[in-house]
Amino acid sequence: MGLVRNLWLITKREYIGRMKSSAYITSTIVLMVVFFASTLLPSLFDSSARSKPLDVTVLDKTGQVFGPLQQAMELLPAEESEREVRLTSSTADEASLTARVREGEFALLVIEGSFPSGLKAKFLASNLNALTDSRLVLAPLENMIRAARMQERGLAPEVALEIMRPLDIEERQVTAGDTERDEDQFMGTLIMAMGAIMSIYMITMINSQFVFQGVLEEKVSRVVEVMAAAVRPTEMMAGKVLGLGALGLTQYVGMMIAWVAGSALSREMMDVPPQPMSAQVILLIMVFILLSYVLNATLMAALAATVSRMEDSQTVQTPVIMLMMLPMILFTPVLSDPNGTLSVILSFIPIFTPIVMLLRVILGEVAAWQVWLSVGMLLVTTVIVSWASGRIYRAALLTFGTRPTMKQLWQYLKMG
Repeated sequence: MGLVRNLWLITKREYIGRMKSSAYITSTIVLMVVFFASTLLPSLFDSSARSKPLDVTVLDKTGQVFGPLQQAMELLPAEESEREVRLTSSTADEASLTARVREGEFALLVIEGSFPSGLKAKFLASNLNALTDSRLVLAPLENMIRAARMQERGLAPEVALEIMRPLDIEERQVTAGDTERDEDQFMGTLIMAMGAIMSIYMITMINSQFVFQGVLEEKVSRVVEVMAAAVRPTEMMAGKVLGLGALGLTQYVGMMIAWVAGSALSREMMDVPPQPMSAQVILLIMVFILLSYVLNATLMAALAATVSRMEDSQTVQTPVIMLMMLPMILFTPVLSDPNGTLSVILSFIPIFTPIVMLLRVILGEVAAWQVWLSVGMLLVTTVIVSWASGRIYRAALLTFGTRPTMKQLWQYLKMG
Protein backbone atom coordinates (compact mmCIF):
# COMPACT_ATOMS: atom_id res chain seq x y z
CA MET A 1 0.00 0.00 0.00
CA GLY A 2 2.90 2.33 0.80
CA LEU A 3 4.30 1.91 -2.71
CA VAL A 4 0.95 2.68 -4.34
CA ARG A 5 0.41 5.69 -2.07
CA ASN A 6 3.86 7.10 -2.81
CA LEU A 7 3.41 6.60 -6.55
CA TRP A 8 0.03 8.31 -6.41
CA LEU A 9 1.36 11.30 -4.45
CA ILE A 10 4.33 11.84 -6.78
CA THR A 11 2.20 11.32 -9.91
CA LYS A 12 -0.41 13.78 -8.61
CA ARG A 13 2.26 16.33 -7.69
CA GLU A 14 3.86 16.18 -11.14
CA TYR A 15 0.56 16.30 -12.99
CA ILE A 16 -1.20 19.08 -11.09
CA GLY A 17 1.94 21.16 -10.52
CA ARG A 18 2.84 21.37 -14.20
CA MET A 19 -0.75 21.47 -15.41
CA LYS A 20 -1.16 24.90 -13.78
CA SER A 21 2.08 26.33 -15.16
CA SER A 22 1.84 29.02 -17.81
CA ALA A 23 4.55 27.25 -19.86
CA TYR A 24 2.45 24.09 -20.13
CA ILE A 25 -0.74 25.98 -20.99
CA THR A 26 1.07 28.07 -23.60
CA SER A 27 2.81 25.09 -25.17
CA THR A 28 -0.47 23.17 -25.36
CA ILE A 29 -2.21 26.05 -27.12
CA VAL A 30 0.73 26.50 -29.50
CA LEU A 31 0.79 22.78 -30.33
CA MET A 32 -2.95 22.75 -31.00
CA VAL A 33 -2.56 25.72 -33.34
CA VAL A 34 0.41 24.05 -35.07
CA PHE A 35 -1.46 20.77 -35.57
CA PHE A 36 -4.56 22.57 -36.84
CA ALA A 37 -2.54 24.77 -39.21
CA SER A 38 -0.32 21.94 -40.47
CA THR A 39 -3.37 20.04 -41.74
CA LEU A 40 -5.36 23.03 -42.95
CA LEU A 41 -2.85 25.49 -44.43
CA PRO A 42 -1.78 23.35 -47.45
CA SER A 43 -5.39 23.01 -48.58
CA LEU A 44 -6.02 26.72 -47.91
CA PHE A 45 -3.07 27.72 -50.08
CA ASP A 46 -4.08 25.24 -52.77
CA SER A 47 -7.70 26.40 -52.70
CA SER A 48 -6.68 30.06 -52.76
CA ALA A 49 -4.40 29.54 -55.73
CA ARG A 50 -6.91 27.47 -57.70
CA SER A 51 -9.69 30.00 -57.11
CA LYS A 52 -7.80 32.59 -59.18
CA PRO A 53 -7.71 32.29 -62.97
CA LEU A 54 -4.39 31.36 -64.57
CA ASP A 55 -3.51 34.35 -66.77
CA VAL A 56 -1.31 33.31 -69.68
CA THR A 57 0.03 35.79 -72.23
CA VAL A 58 0.82 34.11 -75.55
CA LEU A 59 3.62 35.45 -77.71
CA ASP A 60 2.87 33.65 -80.98
CA LYS A 61 5.79 34.41 -83.28
CA THR A 62 4.33 32.12 -85.97
CA GLY A 63 0.99 33.92 -86.12
CA GLN A 64 -0.76 30.56 -86.64
CA VAL A 65 -1.17 29.06 -83.18
CA PHE A 66 -2.97 31.47 -80.86
CA GLY A 67 -6.36 31.34 -82.62
CA PRO A 68 -6.62 27.51 -82.84
CA LEU A 69 -5.25 27.17 -79.29
CA GLN A 70 -7.87 29.55 -77.93
CA GLN A 71 -10.60 27.60 -79.72
CA ALA A 72 -9.23 24.31 -78.35
CA MET A 73 -9.26 25.72 -74.83
CA GLU A 74 -12.87 26.92 -75.20
CA LEU A 75 -14.00 23.47 -76.40
CA LEU A 76 -12.63 21.71 -73.30
CA PRO A 77 -15.43 20.37 -71.06
CA ALA A 78 -15.86 22.47 -67.92
CA GLU A 79 -15.52 19.42 -65.65
CA GLU A 80 -12.05 18.69 -67.06
CA SER A 81 -10.69 22.13 -66.16
CA GLU A 82 -9.32 22.26 -62.61
CA ARG A 83 -8.73 26.01 -62.90
CA GLU A 84 -9.95 28.76 -65.21
CA VAL A 85 -7.35 29.70 -67.84
CA ARG A 86 -7.37 33.10 -69.55
CA LEU A 87 -5.30 33.45 -72.72
CA THR A 88 -4.17 36.86 -74.00
CA SER A 89 -2.31 37.45 -77.22
CA SER A 90 0.62 39.88 -77.29
CA THR A 91 3.03 41.23 -79.89
CA ALA A 92 5.41 42.92 -77.44
CA ASP A 93 9.04 41.93 -77.39
CA GLU A 94 9.94 38.83 -75.37
CA ALA A 95 12.32 40.65 -73.01
CA SER A 96 9.69 43.10 -71.77
CA LEU A 97 7.12 40.35 -71.35
CA THR A 98 9.61 38.23 -69.40
CA ALA A 99 10.28 41.17 -67.09
CA ARG A 100 6.56 41.38 -66.33
CA VAL A 101 6.49 37.62 -65.67
CA ARG A 102 9.23 38.11 -63.06
CA GLU A 103 6.96 40.61 -61.31
CA GLY A 104 4.18 38.01 -61.18
CA GLU A 105 1.72 39.74 -63.54
CA PHE A 106 1.08 36.64 -65.65
CA ALA A 107 2.61 33.48 -67.11
CA LEU A 108 4.11 33.64 -70.58
CA LEU A 109 3.84 31.11 -73.42
CA VAL A 110 6.32 31.75 -76.23
CA ILE A 111 5.69 29.92 -79.53
CA GLU A 112 8.17 30.05 -82.38
CA GLY A 113 9.46 28.00 -85.32
CA SER A 114 7.61 26.68 -88.34
CA PHE A 115 4.01 25.47 -88.00
CA PRO A 116 3.36 22.63 -87.37
CA SER A 117 6.40 20.35 -87.83
CA GLY A 118 9.14 22.66 -86.50
CA LEU A 119 7.25 24.32 -83.68
CA LYS A 120 8.88 25.14 -80.33
CA ALA A 121 7.19 26.35 -77.14
CA LYS A 122 8.44 27.84 -73.87
CA PHE A 123 6.36 28.41 -70.72
CA LEU A 124 7.58 30.97 -68.16
CA ALA A 125 6.07 31.61 -64.71
CA SER A 126 7.26 33.11 -61.43
CA ASN A 127 5.44 30.80 -59.00
CA LEU A 128 5.08 27.08 -58.46
CA ASN A 129 1.28 26.99 -58.81
CA ALA A 130 1.44 28.45 -62.32
CA LEU A 131 4.21 26.05 -63.32
CA THR A 132 2.24 23.10 -61.92
CA ASP A 133 -0.88 24.15 -63.82
CA SER A 134 1.01 24.79 -67.07
CA ARG A 135 -0.33 21.42 -68.27
CA LEU A 136 -3.79 23.04 -68.55
CA VAL A 137 -2.41 25.02 -71.50
CA LEU A 138 0.40 22.82 -72.77
CA ALA A 139 -1.65 19.61 -73.03
CA PRO A 140 -4.25 21.14 -75.42
CA LEU A 141 -1.39 22.80 -77.33
CA GLU A 142 0.39 19.47 -77.80
CA ASN A 143 -2.80 17.72 -78.92
CA MET A 144 -3.57 20.51 -81.38
CA ILE A 145 -0.08 20.44 -82.90
CA ARG A 146 -0.09 16.63 -83.20
CA ALA A 147 -3.47 16.76 -84.95
CA ALA A 148 -2.15 19.46 -87.33
CA ARG A 149 0.92 17.32 -88.14
CA MET A 150 -1.33 14.35 -88.91
CA GLN A 151 -3.50 16.47 -91.20
CA GLU A 152 -0.36 17.81 -92.92
CA ARG A 153 0.44 14.21 -93.86
CA GLY A 154 -2.98 13.63 -95.36
CA LEU A 155 -4.88 12.20 -92.40
CA ALA A 156 -8.52 13.31 -92.26
CA PRO A 157 -9.27 15.80 -89.43
CA GLU A 158 -11.91 13.57 -87.84
CA VAL A 159 -9.49 10.62 -87.83
CA ALA A 160 -6.77 12.77 -86.28
CA LEU A 161 -9.16 13.91 -83.55
CA GLU A 162 -10.20 10.32 -82.86
CA ILE A 163 -6.56 9.27 -82.53
CA MET A 164 -5.84 12.17 -80.20
CA ARG A 165 -8.86 11.52 -77.96
CA PRO A 166 -7.53 10.95 -74.40
CA LEU A 167 -7.59 7.43 -73.04
CA ASP A 168 -9.82 6.83 -70.03
CA ILE A 169 -7.26 5.78 -67.38
CA GLU A 170 -8.00 4.82 -63.79
CA GLU A 171 -5.13 4.94 -61.28
CA ARG A 172 -5.42 2.95 -58.05
CA GLN A 173 -3.09 1.91 -55.25
CA VAL A 174 -3.11 -1.80 -54.46
CA THR A 175 -1.65 -3.23 -51.26
CA ALA A 176 -0.23 -6.64 -50.39
CA GLY A 177 -3.75 -7.72 -49.43
CA ASP A 178 -7.02 -7.03 -51.22
CA THR A 179 -7.22 -3.28 -50.50
CA GLU A 180 -7.47 -0.87 -53.43
CA ARG A 181 -7.50 2.93 -53.14
CA ASP A 182 -8.06 5.61 -55.73
CA GLU A 183 -6.12 8.89 -55.60
CA ASP A 184 -8.57 10.64 -53.25
CA GLN A 185 -8.71 7.67 -50.88
CA PHE A 186 -4.92 7.47 -50.84
CA MET A 187 -4.68 11.18 -49.98
CA GLY A 188 -7.14 10.67 -47.12
CA THR A 189 -5.08 7.73 -45.85
CA LEU A 190 -1.88 9.75 -46.12
CA ILE A 191 -3.38 12.63 -44.08
CA MET A 192 -4.42 10.12 -41.42
CA ALA A 193 -0.97 8.50 -41.38
CA MET A 194 0.87 11.79 -41.03
CA GLY A 195 -1.35 12.83 -38.12
CA ALA A 196 -0.77 9.49 -36.37
CA ILE A 197 3.03 9.57 -36.62
CA MET A 198 3.19 13.25 -35.68
CA SER A 199 1.17 12.51 -32.54
CA ILE A 200 3.56 9.74 -31.50
CA TYR A 201 6.60 11.87 -32.23
CA MET A 202 5.36 14.99 -30.48
CA ILE A 203 4.08 13.34 -27.31
CA THR A 204 7.28 11.28 -26.97
CA MET A 205 9.67 14.14 -27.72
CA ILE A 206 7.99 16.85 -25.66
CA ASN A 207 7.08 14.84 -22.58
CA SER A 208 10.36 12.95 -22.30
CA GLN A 209 12.04 16.36 -22.23
CA PHE A 210 9.57 17.40 -19.50
CA VAL A 211 10.85 14.43 -17.50
CA PHE A 212 14.48 15.42 -18.07
CA GLN A 213 13.80 19.02 -17.06
CA GLY A 214 11.80 18.01 -14.00
CA VAL A 215 14.47 15.66 -12.66
CA LEU A 216 17.25 18.16 -13.40
CA GLU A 217 15.48 21.08 -11.68
CA GLU A 218 14.84 19.04 -8.54
CA LYS A 219 18.41 17.79 -8.40
CA VAL A 220 20.04 21.17 -8.97
CA SER A 221 17.74 22.83 -6.39
CA ARG A 222 18.42 19.97 -3.90
CA VAL A 223 14.68 19.29 -3.56
CA VAL A 224 15.47 15.70 -4.44
CA GLU A 225 17.34 15.29 -1.14
CA VAL A 226 14.18 16.05 0.81
CA MET A 227 12.08 13.74 -1.35
CA ALA A 228 14.63 10.93 -1.08
CA ALA A 229 14.11 10.90 2.69
CA ALA A 230 10.43 10.01 2.20
CA VAL A 231 10.33 7.80 -0.92
CA ARG A 232 12.66 5.45 -2.72
CA PRO A 233 14.39 6.65 -5.91
CA THR A 234 12.55 4.00 -7.95
CA GLU A 235 9.19 5.30 -6.73
CA MET A 236 10.31 8.84 -7.44
CA MET A 237 11.28 8.04 -11.02
CA ALA A 238 8.17 5.93 -11.71
CA GLY A 239 5.87 8.62 -10.27
CA LYS A 240 7.52 11.31 -12.35
CA VAL A 241 7.22 9.25 -15.54
CA LEU A 242 3.57 8.43 -14.80
CA GLY A 243 2.63 11.99 -13.82
CA LEU A 244 4.26 13.61 -16.81
CA GLY A 245 2.91 10.83 -19.03
CA ALA A 246 -0.61 11.69 -17.88
CA LEU A 247 0.20 15.34 -18.52
CA GLY A 248 1.36 14.44 -22.01
CA LEU A 249 -1.80 12.44 -22.59
CA THR A 250 -3.87 15.51 -21.73
CA GLN A 251 -1.84 17.54 -24.19
CA TYR A 252 -2.16 14.75 -26.75
CA VAL A 253 -5.96 14.86 -26.54
CA GLY A 254 -5.85 18.59 -27.26
CA MET A 255 -3.53 18.05 -30.24
CA MET A 256 -5.76 15.31 -31.61
CA ILE A 257 -8.86 17.50 -31.35
CA ALA A 258 -7.03 20.18 -33.35
CA TRP A 259 -5.74 17.62 -35.85
CA VAL A 260 -9.14 16.01 -36.39
CA ALA A 261 -10.77 19.43 -36.88
CA GLY A 262 -8.05 20.57 -39.30
CA SER A 263 -8.09 17.29 -41.22
CA ALA A 264 -11.87 17.35 -41.58
CA LEU A 265 -11.79 20.89 -42.98
CA SER A 266 -8.84 20.06 -45.22
CA ARG A 267 -10.55 16.97 -46.64
CA GLU A 268 -13.71 18.98 -47.28
CA MET A 269 -11.81 21.76 -49.07
CA MET A 270 -9.79 19.26 -51.16
CA ASP A 271 -12.87 17.06 -51.71
CA VAL A 272 -11.03 14.06 -50.24
CA PRO A 273 -13.24 11.35 -48.70
CA PRO A 274 -12.57 10.52 -45.01
CA GLN A 275 -10.72 7.29 -44.36
CA PRO A 276 -11.90 5.36 -41.30
CA MET A 277 -9.26 4.20 -38.83
CA SER A 278 -9.65 0.58 -37.77
CA ALA A 279 -9.70 -0.49 -34.12
CA GLN A 280 -6.47 -2.43 -34.68
CA VAL A 281 -4.66 0.68 -35.93
CA ILE A 282 -5.97 2.77 -33.02
CA LEU A 283 -4.78 0.09 -30.57
CA LEU A 284 -1.39 -0.03 -32.29
CA ILE A 285 -1.06 3.77 -32.01
CA MET A 286 -1.80 3.58 -28.27
CA VAL A 287 0.74 0.77 -27.77
CA PHE A 288 3.44 2.65 -29.69
CA ILE A 289 2.77 5.88 -27.78
CA LEU A 290 3.01 4.06 -24.44
CA LEU A 291 6.16 2.08 -25.21
CA SER A 292 7.91 4.93 -27.02
CA TYR A 293 7.19 7.35 -24.19
CA VAL A 294 8.31 4.96 -21.44
CA LEU A 295 11.47 4.08 -23.37
CA ASN A 296 12.51 7.69 -23.90
CA ALA A 297 11.20 9.11 -20.61
CA THR A 298 13.03 6.60 -18.40
CA LEU A 299 16.23 7.14 -20.37
CA MET A 300 15.87 10.92 -20.02
CA ALA A 301 15.18 10.61 -16.28
CA ALA A 302 18.33 8.55 -15.80
CA LEU A 303 20.46 10.97 -17.80
CA ALA A 304 19.08 13.97 -15.90
CA ALA A 305 19.96 12.27 -12.60
CA THR A 306 23.62 12.21 -13.66
CA VAL A 307 23.76 15.98 -14.23
CA SER A 308 24.78 18.29 -11.39
CA ARG A 309 24.86 21.59 -13.30
CA MET A 310 22.47 23.19 -15.77
CA GLU A 311 25.40 23.87 -18.11
CA ASP A 312 25.89 20.12 -18.67
CA SER A 313 22.27 19.42 -19.59
CA GLN A 314 22.60 20.11 -23.33
CA THR A 315 25.67 17.90 -23.62
CA VAL A 316 23.78 14.99 -22.07
CA GLN A 317 20.40 15.21 -23.76
CA THR A 318 21.40 16.34 -27.28
CA PRO A 319 22.58 12.87 -28.48
CA VAL A 320 19.32 11.30 -27.25
CA ILE A 321 17.21 14.00 -28.91
CA MET A 322 19.08 13.42 -32.17
CA LEU A 323 18.28 9.70 -31.93
CA MET A 324 14.62 10.53 -31.29
CA MET A 325 14.59 12.74 -34.40
CA LEU A 326 16.08 10.09 -36.71
CA PRO A 327 12.77 8.33 -37.51
CA MET A 328 11.20 11.59 -38.69
CA ILE A 329 14.26 12.41 -40.80
CA LEU A 330 14.40 8.99 -42.48
CA PHE A 331 10.70 8.19 -42.89
CA THR A 332 10.53 9.55 -46.48
CA PRO A 333 11.71 6.26 -48.07
CA VAL A 334 8.90 4.51 -46.21
CA LEU A 335 6.34 6.76 -47.86
CA SER A 336 7.80 5.88 -51.26
CA ASP A 337 7.88 2.12 -50.67
CA PRO A 338 6.22 0.91 -47.41
CA ASN A 339 7.15 -2.72 -48.08
CA GLY A 340 10.63 -2.11 -49.49
CA THR A 341 13.70 -3.69 -47.94
CA LEU A 342 14.78 -0.50 -46.15
CA SER A 343 11.28 0.06 -44.73
CA VAL A 344 11.07 -3.52 -43.43
CA ILE A 345 14.51 -3.34 -41.81
CA LEU A 346 13.85 0.04 -40.16
CA SER A 347 10.51 -1.16 -38.78
CA PHE A 348 12.31 -3.79 -36.67
CA ILE A 349 14.82 -1.33 -35.16
CA PRO A 350 13.19 -0.22 -31.87
CA ILE A 351 13.89 3.53 -32.23
CA PHE A 352 12.28 3.46 -35.69
CA THR A 353 9.47 0.98 -34.96
CA PRO A 354 6.70 3.35 -33.75
CA ILE A 355 6.99 5.66 -36.79
CA VAL A 356 7.99 3.26 -39.57
CA MET A 357 5.82 0.27 -38.67
CA LEU A 358 2.77 2.50 -38.18
CA LEU A 359 3.31 4.07 -41.61
CA ARG A 360 3.65 0.62 -43.16
CA VAL A 361 0.45 -0.61 -41.49
CA ILE A 362 -1.62 2.44 -42.50
CA LEU A 363 -0.32 2.90 -46.05
CA GLY A 364 -0.05 -0.75 -47.00
CA GLU A 365 -0.71 -4.13 -45.46
CA VAL A 366 1.83 -5.80 -43.18
CA ALA A 367 1.89 -9.46 -42.18
CA ALA A 368 0.63 -9.92 -38.61
CA TRP A 369 3.84 -11.68 -37.54
CA GLN A 370 5.89 -8.66 -38.55
CA VAL A 371 3.70 -6.34 -36.46
CA TRP A 372 3.85 -8.65 -33.43
CA LEU A 373 7.60 -9.13 -33.79
CA SER A 374 8.27 -5.39 -34.01
CA VAL A 375 6.05 -4.70 -30.97
CA GLY A 376 7.77 -7.52 -29.05
CA MET A 377 11.23 -6.18 -29.87
CA LEU A 378 10.19 -2.68 -28.84
CA LEU A 379 8.70 -4.04 -25.59
CA VAL A 380 11.85 -5.99 -24.72
CA THR A 381 14.01 -2.93 -25.49
CA THR A 382 11.76 -0.73 -23.34
CA VAL A 383 11.99 -3.15 -20.41
CA ILE A 384 15.78 -3.38 -20.67
CA VAL A 385 16.25 0.38 -21.01
CA SER A 386 13.83 1.06 -18.14
CA TRP A 387 15.68 -1.43 -15.91
CA ALA A 388 19.06 0.07 -16.76
CA SER A 389 17.73 3.61 -16.39
CA GLY A 390 16.33 2.77 -12.97
CA ARG A 391 19.72 1.53 -11.79
CA ILE A 392 21.49 4.63 -13.11
CA TYR A 393 18.82 6.88 -11.57
CA ARG A 394 19.17 5.25 -8.12
CA ALA A 395 22.95 5.46 -8.14
CA ALA A 396 23.32 8.98 -9.59
CA LEU A 397 20.42 10.89 -8.03
CA LEU A 398 22.23 11.98 -4.87
CA THR A 399 25.70 12.39 -6.36
CA PHE A 400 27.00 15.87 -7.08
CA GLY A 401 30.08 17.36 -8.67
CA THR A 402 30.77 14.64 -11.26
CA ARG A 403 30.54 15.23 -15.00
CA PRO A 404 28.44 12.65 -16.88
CA THR A 405 30.61 10.47 -19.13
CA MET A 406 30.16 7.02 -20.64
CA LYS A 407 32.54 5.60 -18.04
CA GLN A 408 30.59 7.27 -15.24
CA LEU A 409 27.27 5.96 -16.62
CA TRP A 410 28.69 2.43 -16.64
CA GLN A 411 29.76 2.83 -13.01
CA TYR A 412 26.29 4.09 -12.07
CA LEU A 413 24.74 1.10 -13.85
CA LYS A 414 26.88 -1.35 -11.84
CA MET A 415 26.31 0.52 -8.57
CA GLY A 416 22.54 0.73 -9.05
